[in-house]
Amino acid sequence: MQPPQSTRLSVLIPFAIITLIWGSTWLVIKDQLETVPPSWSVAYRFAIGGVAMLIWGATRRERLTLDSRGFIFAAALGFAQFVLNFNLVYRAEQHITSGVVAVVFALLLVPNAVLARIFLGQKMGRQLLAGSVVAVAGVALLFVHEARLSAAGTSETLLGIGLSLTAVLCASSANVMQGTKTSKAYPMAT
Repeated sequence: MQPPQSTRLSVLIPFAIITLIWGSTWLVIKDQLETVPPSWSVAYRFAIGGVAMLIWGATRRERLTLDSRGFIFAAALGFAQFVLNFNLVYRAEQHITSGVVAVVFALLLVPNAVLARIFLGQKMGRQLLAGSVVAVAGVALLFVHEARLSAAGTSETLLGIGLSLTAVLCASSANVMQGTKTSKAYPMAT
């Protein structure tokens, strides 16, 4: 009898790596914002990530070329997911704490579901709708609390929250793009 999929090292090791990377991202962003402008921080981060992905794709002997349609799609996806999303996150963290930004990103499921319904035809169940209403209401209460207590002032807090929400919409757009037939026609490494 084989152990469950979730206990295999081939699942646990990548999960641990991703958890470690994403769990410590706030530290990196905080330190980067103290020394480097936000856009440069994002550029450095994804230049390194891009090289790593190209090496990964080359080692797997994946096709690393795109036709014009694939190039346009990849450019749009990259612009939404990496340029806009991360620039907005870094800028939001200049106005609000990384914890609040993380809570805003917990709402990612809501626009993912709505956009997947609109563009991919995926159904939204009652539980998802009810949970989304509760989540949005809870986060809205957190926003009110944060705005009232912020030493930087309400306008700074609202700016940070607005930047975070816009980042969530950009990330969600990119997520839904990855569910399209066009996305599935091209290799992951490109």
